[in-house]
Amino acid sequence: MEILGNLGPSIVFLVVGVILKLWPPKEVNNFYGYRTSFSKKNNDVWKEANSYSGTMMILGAVISIIFSITITFLYGNDPGKSNIICVMGSLIIVLISIFYTEVHLRKVFDKDGKRK
Repeated sequence: MEILGNLGPSIVFLVVGVILKLWPPKEVNNFYGYRTSFSKKNNDVWKEANSYSGTMMILGAVISIIFSITITFLYGNDPGKSNIICVMGSLIIVLISIFYTEVHLRKVFDKDGKRK
């Protein structure tokens, strides 16, 4: 049962990524989607941000799942330690995916949200 707890954040991350890819938000909003000040510049940036971040979330989730399974087997005799490592690892992967999404947006758009 410990493996399910360690995989929890990764599975949530995977589900959110799949939802963003299959049902991306149509319009800029404050409720659903990849919401940063830059991604909300206009609909073009919004669509690109949500598409790219969905892909990054799916990729990050797969990496996080592999990481969590590995950590669970390495620290199987210490459930508290393995859980903390898995949650921290998932958090780091989330932050990396946000960073790469923002870098991607700045490569594709200028500061005003117009395609380069």
